[in-house]
Amino acid sequence: MSAPFLLTWLAGTLPPLGILWLVYRLALRGERCFGYNRAFLLLTPALAVTLPLLPRPALPLWLNSSAMAVATNKPGVAAVLLPVVQAEPVAAPAAAGWSAWEWLGAIYLAGVVLGLGRLAWQVGRLWWLARRLPREVRPGYVLAYTGGRLPASSFGRVVFWDETASLPPAEAAAVLTHELAHVQQRHTTDVLWLEAWRALLWPNPFVHLLLPALRLTHELLADAAAASSAAQPATYPTLLARLAAQRLSGPAYSPLLQPFTFSFTLTRIAMLQNQNPVRRWKQWLVLPALSGLFFLGSHVALAQGGPVPSAAQQKANKEELQRKVRAALYEDSLRTGGKFEPGTVQQVNIKYMDKPGEEVVTITRIPAPRPLPPEFSKSGAKVYAFVEQMPELPDGGGQQAILEAIQKNFEYPAETTSEGRVFIKFTVDSDGIVEDASVVKGLDAVVDKAAIIAVQKLPRFTPGKQDGQNVAVSFTVPIKVVKR
Repeated sequence: MSAPFLLTWLAGTLPPLGILWLVYRLALRGERCFGYNRAFLLLTPALAVTLPLLPRPALPLWLNSSAMAVATNKPGVAAVLLPVVQAEPVAAPAAAGWSAWEWLGAIYLAGVVLGLGRLAWQVGRLWWLARRLPREVRPGYVLAYTGGRLPASSFGRVVFWDETASLPPAEAAAVLTHELAHVQQRHTTDVLWLEAWRALLWPNPFVHLLLPALRLTHELLADAAAASSAAQPATYPTLLARLAAQRLSGPAYSPLLQPFTFSFTLTRIAMLQNQNPVRRWKQWLVLPALSGLFFLGSHVALAQGGPVPSAAQQKANKEELQRKVRAALYEDSLRTGGKFEPGTVQQVNIKYMDKPGEEVVTITRIPAPRPLPPEFSKSGAKVYAFVEQMPELPDGGGQQAILEAIQKNFEYPAETTSEGRVFIKFTVDSDGIVEDASVVKGLDAVVDKAAIIAVQKLPRFTPGKQDGQNVAVSFTVPIKVVKR
């Protein structure tokens, strides 16, 4: 998994997580549908990380500021090759040192490791503490006596009980019922689930808002269970307020615990006294929100690549690509001393990246097609394969200029979907005129015809010379065609 993909995916979690959080905060938080809210908060991060992974997600539509414009060639043509040019979207080769993307990716992964390590340390610390405290095994849970070191709270199947607190039997029973609700409803599993997501998505600010919301929901669920089982339900809010006030000077507790005196006391008391029916229409708001997110995540827009570059920018991009091709050809010639191994030709590989100007050009050697040069052209002149001075276009430029001219002339036929190489043979006669264009190895009739037309459109050459005389010279051009 590349660093750009990882960070783009991470950025893609911002819109869905933000929208789902707003649905909870503005519509669901004040409703008494506690079980629904719990499920909603637990599923939110899973939905947020899945949406950017949908086929061809329209992330640049969500993140216009980071939209990446891609320079486009003619539709259907990846490149025209002389000797061979192929274009394919691949990752850039590893460069010496780390790029900015790699540094950002490393920082992100380091944050994930630290977050998961912190979570593991907290779990281990609580497990170690629970093992050291005096314990009493009861049906469905374990009661651990803290001696005042921890407030009444729960973690997993363990209920931490402060036996030093002076509570009447009725109030103690209400507090214990509250903590048992956490144990029976497996609230610790919920907390660990969101803590893991918080470590994975730590750069996303919305993920840090989910856990406090979930813990409030847990407390509301436990409060409802405790109040319904209390001998005098009306006294439960008073107990909650009194113990919350005592907590200000009480012992500290682990972030993973579910303490009875959890914050949001006023909200909890208000919800206990709220008897209004749940407004179901607010729960249904999730559907249009999810529909919109799925539409954005799977919709393929023509503008996904960002704004179309201006004519001046397109020209600059083209010139930069041509410069890279020339530099790559020059470096390859230095590597081989300007000589070609018998039976091979140069292949120019253009790897298109996310942004114009970032194309990577490499040169490889591939076996040449079996030469089939005629002894004479149709006009009767002797045809050479190699001469002292090879034919050139009027403006010079060597093979690179011929490559660019064929690339400009080639038009991918709309009525075909063929991809592959077409080998075209043609002759530049002693007057510099292109003649005898034919297919040595083709794809299909339509593509073959388009390749021949591209060669026939070449302008008049400066003729090749042998022993000071203008002569006819044969070329074999492999054209790699890729439908884009």
